[in-house]
Amino acid sequence: MKTNRSLFQMVTAISFFLLFTMVVSGQKNRIYENLPVGKYAVGFRIITITDSSRITKPEYNYLGEKNTGDRYKKITIHLWYPAKANPAKRVLTFGDYCYNHLLKRTTETISDDQKDVQFGGRRRSVEGWFGKTTGDAWKKLLETSMLAAADAEPLKERFPLLVGMLRPLSTSVTNETLASNGYVIAMIQQDNFSSFALSTLEAIPDMRFAIAFLGKNANIDNNKTGTFGFSGSGFSQVLFAMNDYRIRAVADIESGIYMDNLFQDFSASNYYTPSKLRAPFLHIFSRDLSKQEKFIDEFGNKTKFAKRYRLLLNQPALHHWDFAAEGYTASLFLNNRGEQSKNIRQSFEIASLYLLNFFNAELKKETKAVVFLSGKPALQQIQDSLWDISVLNAVKPAPDREEFEYIIRTRGIEQAITIVRSAVKDDTLSNIMQWFNLNGLGYTFLNEQKFNEAIEVFKLNTELHPGDANLFDSLAEGYEVSGDKERMKKVSGIIMDMLNNKTTLTDGERSLKETAEKRLKN
Repeated sequence: MKTNRSLFQMVTAISFFLLFTMVVSGQKNRIYENLPVGKYAVGFRIITITDSSRITKPEYNYLGEKNTGDRYKKITIHLWYPAKANPAKRVLTFGDYCYNHLLKRTTETISDDQKDVQFGGRRRSVEGWFGKTTGDAWKKLLETSMLAAADAEPLKERFPLLVGMLRPLSTSVTNETLASNGYVIAMIQQDNFSSFALSTLEAIPDMRFAIAFLGKNANIDNNKTGTFGFSGSGFSQVLFAMNDYRIRAVADIESGIYMDNLFQDFSASNYYTPSKLRAPFLHIFSRDLSKQEKFIDEFGNKTKFAKRYRLLLNQPALHHWDFAAEGYTASLFLNNRGEQSKNIRQSFEIASLYLLNFFNAELKKETKAVVFLSGKPALQQIQDSLWDISVLNAVKPAPDREEFEYIIRTRGIEQAITIVRSAVKDDTLSNIMQWFNLNGLGYTFLNEQKFNEAIEVFKLNTELHPGDANLFDSLAEGYEVSGDKERMKKVSGIIMDMLNNKTTLTDGERSLKETAEKRLKN
């Protein structure tokens, strides 16, 4: 009997393990059966860290009383990561993702009443978007197992990091799918929703701190960091990628960045500098809403120094939330999407495939993913009319001042000038176009008695800014210091002609004219 009991226990354990393995691998789970689930089991953890460089409360409150306690910035991060399969760990349900944004750590608990409030709110939202469902269908969805196991042990190898701002529930399926393919996903709880521009000013420092923290405390490949976001959280990710060169790839999912009613706020952010975006960029949107993208030229031209992918889902009347877990699971479980349920589901699956292959290509440099993105592959049992993909290659930007100086010193002035003359045709916003950068660089070489380099830099500056007498004065000084009086006088004559054609002169221009006259008499 003892042997039989041991055998029974072993068989039971093996059966449970196999069931767990099937769950984490996406088998026999309607949510994941057609998604690109990878080979890794998925762990989930909520952590809260402290950024002691930022104080978030004033020293005194509204009543003039001194605030006591910890005033440092707290950052709550929801983590999905490749983990060791362990049947002893609790597998999350869809219902868990409805309320875990209220938690500060994975082990924290809330009351059943609090959970019910969240469940009810989610149901009302979903029914408001897609129509009524039954209590049984909603209950079945809430109880459906997901991929992630709470606090599962992370694998020891290093993985690329994908960072973003948390959208409670909405990107849960996407986060799990990416983690199962060998990514660490870090979604940061966002508290400031006053406007996209203002919230981004807080979100970006949070993400920067989280990346630094995870780089030291998690199994992260620090050279492979990407970012993505759904809906409004796509705004902060694109802005982040414009201003942090650690980001090697960025994707936004149905964020409406280039729509008329949203772009003004997006571009108002202090971080908005589209010419600085160099990371490959995947823009996922619906065909119907794309007709409202009045500022799509920003994507086509102003972000031209990044390789850009634009994925349009063509299913008519595709809902905004169909790009999120809410719409996708409604099409699977809630029987309120009508005869278009299959196309809605497949639209989400297409977006998931492209998102995964985008990061695999740009961060992991996987050949299969590069091939996938290079054309429009046939997808099994999916009509190719459901989506369109377009790719715009990156234009090489002009070098900035520091890069220009490096090219001069390592490759010579002639090659450096040739590069800049060619590049500025496509990049008029480079800081090399700012007169004071080139002028300062010219004087750097002049002070080193590198006269040829100084003069050529001054000449380039006058070519780029032909109406600025001050820059011709610098060129004349370069010739003067180098001993070339003939060219000094020729440039001084140009300065005199420029200033004589003006009816009034500023004090600075009068000084330039006096200097030019002296040089002509020299």
